[in-house]
Amino acid sequence: MKRLLKLAEKIKNKELRKKTIEFLKNPEITNKKFKYPSSKFEDAPAGPMDFHHAYPGGLLDHTYSVVLSCISVAENLQKVYPDIKINMDHLISAALLHDIMKIFIFRWNNGVVLQTDTLMDHGIWAAAELYARDFPEEVIHIVASHFGPSGPNPPQTTEAIILHFVDQLDAMVDANINFMKNEKLRVLFLPEEEKKSSK
Repeated sequence: MKRLLKLAEKIKNKELRKKTIEFLKNPEITNKKFKYPSSKFEDAPAGPMDFHHAYPGGLLDHTYSVVLSCISVAENLQKVYPDIKINMDHLISAALLHDIMKIFIFRWNNGVVLQTDTLMDHGIWAAAELYARDFPEEVIHIVASHFGPSGPNPPQTTEAIILHFVDQLDAMVDANINFMKNEKLRVLFLPEEEKKSSK
């Protein structure tokens, strides 16, 4: 969590920085009727077992990687395209908070990721809570649209496009790492004939 809070300090707008840090430190829900228990951000997985970062601390690792990558991509785009306007404060805040509601959806229990029976996705819950906490509409949009063009709220800003693709990339890289590990394990237990044919 210290790594995330350090990245939040890069937000230049004092009010947005304060709100972002407060949400990271205290992700309680404004609406008292919200009924789902939470995991600690530091302990939560980012998804179910067949998804990405499905281990204790996976949500933190994924979020940290996404924020770093968003900053890097935005800086590179600004170097290549001088006319592009990217609000780094909005991007960093949204990247830090885009998956925060997963702490109410996934939890690690005895080597398995368990999922609550919520009827809404983490992005919808996050948008609702960001609105309740009076975050800028631009930040709410970036978070609400991180599913991409096929989601309920397609990206309409450069910042939203960056977060969507960086989020997808990071998830796919972790999923591929896990696939390669499992593939190696699978080959180890194959009969000798199948081991040769799999090379």
